[in-house]
Amino acid sequence: MGRLKIVLLLFLFVFTMMYGCSSDEEKKVSYLEKGETYFEKGEYKSAELEFKNAIQIDPEYVEAYIKLGETYLKLGNPQGAFSAYTMVAKLDPDNIEAQLKLSTFYLLGKKLKESREKVDAVLNKDPNNIDALFLLGGILEQEKNLYEAASVFAKIVELDNKQIRAYIGLSRILTQQGKLSAAEKTLKQAVAIDPKAISPHLALIRYYISNKEYKRAEAEIKKTIEMNPENTDLYIGLGNFYFSRNKRDKAETAYLKAIETDPKNIKPYMVIAGFYDVTGSKDKTLSMYKKALDLQPEDVRIMDSIARFYVKNKKIEDAEKYISKILEVRPQYFPTRMLKGELFVLKRKFAEAIELFEQLIKEEPRSARTHYFKGIAHLGKGEARIAKTAISKAVELNPKYLKAKLLLAEIYLRERDFALAQKESEEVLEIVPENYQAKLILGNAYMYQKKFKEAEETFESLIKLAPENPTGYFRLGLLERLLKEYDLALANFNKAMSINPRLMDVFTNIVLVHTAKKEFATATLKCDQQLKKVQDTPELLAIIHNLKGGLYLAQQQENKAEESFKKAIKENPDFLRPYYALARIYLMQKQDDKAIVQYKTVLEKNPKQTGPHMLLGTIYDMQKNFDLSEKHYRAALDINPDFAPAANNLAYLLAAQDKNMDEALGLAQKAKERLSDDPNIMDTLGLIYYKKGLYDSAIGEFADSLEKIPDNAIVHYHLGLAYHKKGDKDRARAELEKALDLDQKFDGADEARKILSDLKP
Repeated sequence: MGRLKIVLLLFLFVFTMMYGCSSDEEKKVSYLEKGETYFEKGEYKSAELEFKNAIQIDPEYVEAYIKLGETYLKLGNPQGAFSAYTMVAKLDPDNIEAQLKLSTFYLLGKKLKESREKVDAVLNKDPNNIDALFLLGGILEQEKNLYEAASVFAKIVELDNKQIRAYIGLSRILTQQGKLSAAEKTLKQAVAIDPKAISPHLALIRYYISNKEYKRAEAEIKKTIEMNPENTDLYIGLGNFYFSRNKRDKAETAYLKAIETDPKNIKPYMVIAGFYDVTGSKDKTLSMYKKALDLQPEDVRIMDSIARFYVKNKKIEDAEKYISKILEVRPQYFPTRMLKGELFVLKRKFAEAIELFEQLIKEEPRSARTHYFKGIAHLGKGEARIAKTAISKAVELNPKYLKAKLLLAEIYLRERDFALAQKESEEVLEIVPENYQAKLILGNAYMYQKKFKEAEETFESLIKLAPENPTGYFRLGLLERLLKEYDLALANFNKAMSINPRLMDVFTNIVLVHTAKKEFATATLKCDQQLKKVQDTPELLAIIHNLKGGLYLAQQQENKAEESFKKAIKENPDFLRPYYALARIYLMQKQDDKAIVQYKTVLEKNPKQTGPHMLLGTIYDMQKNFDLSEKHYRAALDINPDFAPAANNLAYLLAAQDKNMDEALGLAQKAKERLSDDPNIMDTLGLIYYKKGLYDSAIGEFADSLEKIPDNAIVHYHLGLAYHKKGDKDRARAELEKALDLDQKFDGADEARKILSDLKP
């Protein structure tokens, strides 16, 4: 009886196992078939789920991985597709489809060696595999091995003379070799194979455009449309052609015709939305994006485009809604996660941005854009050295990434590494000879290296390139002012002002030139005239009153100067410089105690005023009564936490005493958010970076400050200290000597002399 029980149990176990295996086999096939049904209907998310269910039952189910890879491609998820095909190749190394797909991914990612390995694996087994030969031709072309690439395309034609893509590839090689007539002939052979096929016509059109044969290009596009009147891509191509020729009305008509031809196709909606975006039609842009989304409500690419539109137009809350919606559906969708990082940068959440960009770089280490934005985030945190590394990596990955190269050049310029700024800007100009920003950086780099002739030629080329842009005239005027060619400088400054009468940097330089020529009456008259032109803008009125105060001080008319500085503060209480100027006047006149009593009386009557606290803090600061100075700066901030002058001065006070450096940094950053162009705040932020050992960031801030106030001894002194700590002896010496040339008695002069003594050879 016991043996019978054992036999029965064994039978049941074997039956259960066989039934279970059979059941699993049926389930996985059922999931695969359901997935294929969903795929054919275009329901790709549902198909993805079914294929994953099949794989969960059988982790080595090759057919399911292949279908999952195809599904991911339809969903615009290249990372998922790559992973799926990698599993196919691992489970079935002889699977040609997987090897070719992986080779394609590697080719698109510029990983030519890995792509070649996959292609060679296929060609070793099947030397005449057409798809593999096309990939090989593409690899050789990217490697600039044009002779071998041409041989591969010729072999494809030999194997199958109807392969239109091979003719197109061969014509591309011939064009690169300068054999233009042969290239055109080859394209016409491709057209003759199938006159209704679109791709050879498009290749011929591109050929005509690249050779500036625009009439022939337009005729070829129209001829192709006549043969294929229902093809939306052709109307889009015609629109692109007209847009490139600056025929915007015709471009719009062509794009709208594409929509009319196939109103359920999202592509023409997306294209015309991009067209409207570039041409500044914001309402039409959003309307077209939303029409595309109505057609495909779950398409994350459309939602991402809408989110980017909102970010571009500073509609942050709207952008965040779309970003959240996309990431709910596709948590790992790279483009939108990238956009989220860019939004963090825009909101000055630099730490969060850096954390996200580091995750993205782990996933796609060759994404130049990610490295670039990571660099911007580090710049925002004042980490210039790390920023340069990240932006340099972006340039390494994409040597033609102009935004990254220009930003790198800007950083070098800020750090006064003029030779490197020159190098980067020259490299940009090799790619785009008429790039305005690169020319501007180059001209500045020449000027600061005292290459005055080259600087003059570069600034003149800016004027020639964009005669209605005041920047070229301004920079040329600055160069001429530096060379004491005052009449020429005034002519260029006046030209800049005629283009934009509200450019206060330019106007300030006009006043400074007249001051240098001792033409005080003329300078004062200019100020009075300018006051009338900008009477509706308090910030500009404050700058002009401050300039007038400086003019009166230069003529030793302290009472008039005091009046002007008070007017400046009244117009714009956030403007820093008149506070310092007033405090200096009171100290010069030995009326500081009287002023203190006066402002305390004002506060007794109305204690909720920031201005008197600010002036008291500044006077106490200059008296070196730092505790009382700190007390009044903090009182001003208690009244108005966003009061930038008090935030800046308190930050400087704390930094100068090596107290609460993190608080000082926060205060200075808050001040800079409010007044990003104020040179005093730049100097404060630079001092804090210097004290924290962030010398590159400090140098950048001091250099920016000196752009605005080039004759400020303290800022030159601070810049000299930063160079000294960085080990750049020559630049340290030059800046410290400049500081002492400007003022023998500034606060820190003795320390400057001591360092200069130590720097002697």
